[in-house]
Amino acid sequence: MIDISREIYINCSISSNRIAVLEQEELVQLFVDFPSHTKLVGNIYNGKVQNVIPGIQAAFIDIDYEINAFLPLSEIEAQDNFKNISFNEDDENPKQSKKEKHKFNELKIDDQIIVQVVKEPFAGKGPRITTEISIPGALIVLIPNQNYIGISKKINDKYERRRLRKIITEFKPKNVGIIVRTTAQGKNQEVLSEEFESLMKQYKNYQNKAKNKNAPSLIHEDVSIASKVIRDLFNKQVKNLYVDSKKVYNDIYNYVKKINPKDLEKI
Repeated sequence: MIDISREIYINCSISSNRIAVLEQEELVQLFVDFPSHTKLVGNIYNGKVQNVIPGIQAAFIDIDYEINAFLPLSEIEAQDNFKNISFNEDDENPKQSKKEKHKFNELKIDDQIIVQVVKEPFAGKGPRITTEISIPGALIVLIPNQNYIGISKKINDKYERRRLRKIITEFKPKNVGIIVRTTAQGKNQEVLSEEFESLMKQYKNYQNKAKNKNAPSLIHEDVSIASKVIRDLFNKQVKNLYVDSKKVYNDIYNYVKKINPKDLEKI
């Protein structure tokens, strides 16, 4: 197996930030973040149902954007989104632990509903949303109102997958789904449980905001692209990370210090 050497470069300016990911000294990914541009993906809203159309199995939800958001029935069918996740000990039949599809006949006009944006608005169409909220951390992803444990298939060692599944089982409530990320390899129960509690606090905070703010309203704004790159790509394959902004450097340093202090020397 080839040992991939990855480096991340973050270049910051007033108008935009650029994040380049190199593997074996070749550019493999490039992200450009414009802080002045409104981004919706990842945001969580307390929305208001404007219309329910059984014929196309969809609903239109007001999230306080100029165009109503589109909520399709298929947004619950997350098989493609979870293709790299194992939901069972034997890695087979991953769909059996998934929840049932959302029943749109339960939705009524003016109902309030918590949704998350999964696709930016484009060509006159409103943003696409989902009722399956995901709250990502560095080690795990919290999926409220679910009841499954998913393990990243990038964790190749089956014994490590079993160890992590056992750890999660120790503290996971029945009404919560948890996806264990690749970065959780080698982590103990204390670290994983601590992040779980932090994510649960975030979710309860979103719920309180939804109760106390009239729909439509924003109840959570997702992090910047730079933060997402660190959260999702800063793993053991990364040899070095370079950044030319003191503020961004400090943000990254403090984040990594909490998750994996051994990686601080890479920054």
